[in-house]
Amino acid sequence: MGAPGPGAQAALERAAATIAEHQMIRPGETVLVALSGGPDSTALLHVLVQLQPRLGCRLHACHVNHGLRGAEADEDARAARWLARSLGVPISVRRADVRGYARAHGLSLEAAARTLRYRLLEQAARRAGAARIATGHTADDQVETVLLNLLRGTGPAGLAGIPPIRGKVIRPLLRVTRGEVEEYCAAHGLSYRVDRSNRDVRFTRNRIRLEVLPVLRRVQSQVDAALLRLAEIMRAEDDFLRAEAERTLRHIAVQRPGRISLAREAFAALHLPLQRRVMRAAIALVKGDELDLEMERIDAAVALAQSGRTGAVVELPGGLRVERTYCEIIIAAPQRAAAVPRAHWLLPIPGEVVLKELRIAIRATRSRARRSPSDPHTALLDARDIESPLTVRTRRRGDRFVPLGMRDFVKLQDYFVNAKVPRAERDRVPLVVSGEDIVWVVGHRIDDRYKVTPQTKQTIRLEASWLD
Repeated sequence: MGAPGPGAQAALERAAATIAEHQMIRPGETVLVALSGGPDSTALLHVLVQLQPRLGCRLHACHVNHGLRGAEADEDARAARWLARSLGVPISVRRADVRGYARAHGLSLEAAARTLRYRLLEQAARRAGAARIATGHTADDQVETVLLNLLRGTGPAGLAGIPPIRGKVIRPLLRVTRGEVEEYCAAHGLSYRVDRSNRDVRFTRNRIRLEVLPVLRRVQSQVDAALLRLAEIMRAEDDFLRAEAERTLRHIAVQRPGRISLAREAFAALHLPLQRRVMRAAIALVKGDELDLEMERIDAAVALAQSGRTGAVVELPGGLRVERTYCEIIIAAPQRAAAVPRAHWLLPIPGEVVLKELRIAIRATRSRARRSPSDPHTALLDARDIESPLTVRTRRRGDRFVPLGMRDFVKLQDYFVNAKVPRAERDRVPLVVSGEDIVWVVGHRIDDRYKVTPQTKQTIRLEASWLD
């Protein structure tokens, strides 16, 4: 075996540069290497072993057997074990029932394999104490991904392709071509497995690799470079839009356990690209990820703010719902129907009560403050006629009070209707009661009879906070 050729040397140098540029690995960290046994992951493991003294990291390999190719898959696992052990790297092997998972969740084999693979890699990383999971995605994978997303219909995020880092996952070979990977393996005498399913054109990605890209390369010899450049440009723009969406979301959203509410008018005033990004970011916060969020569903959710009727709903993957209310767009996770709590809780003054059933805490303190708070989750009452302890409860039939600024009693039901409180939320609005009087409809109004006046000598301050 002679000295490594230019392609092999380029693979090592580009991987080292990519790791350094994106600060993928810190000294002392453990990196879990996803080792399929194919050329890309074989080269990746060897490259990281070569760079290990420079990086100061520890390595652990993991092979996932998808259970799709019988004896061939078992041979892949044995080859992965042999390679890792020959390089002095500990390895774990995980099995996945891809076909069963695909049937149970209505997914394609590709989608099911990807979901289970990353789930098992996460488990292996936790067991190994790994801070990073390295995968063997190459520049060719990037080209195929950008083209695949373009053909499916996508925006900047899809055209940005595969990110160098996503969460724990790092891709050190993302600027290395498949040809350079093969040259690297040949130069270092590394044998690898060949997955015959990669030649099956029933899979869309394989058809792009084997049929579409060869035609495009005959038309435009630099198509790979052009698509890689497009991915870099769109990734920078995608990062900017993502940051802008997160900033906007903080200003127009209220997050509670299992749901996010967007101020409808503020959301509707945004430019359409930002609306889409804010909606996607809000859904991802409730859902926990951005998987399976098709643009068609995002646009349908966005449309609720502009032209949807009150009560209109858009269904999303994972059982999530986007609903338009009078003045909000609500993204909510599915919840098991729970009985409306009918108990009451005592609130001493001073003191605090935690309402686990309503996921809220209310604190009462004595004060001499006289200026009414602007926060709807804080109330200031004249202490003169307040009975201690106060009572906190939910609504009952016939409840009524005198909303601040009014002179006459109003039925609580009528108040909720006029205040455009969604019907599903009315039974979960806490009421603070003194004796038989509702003194505060939490988050809404105090009773006018208990407001602070020039004659007030002492006040009671009430503060409500949502539990995580």
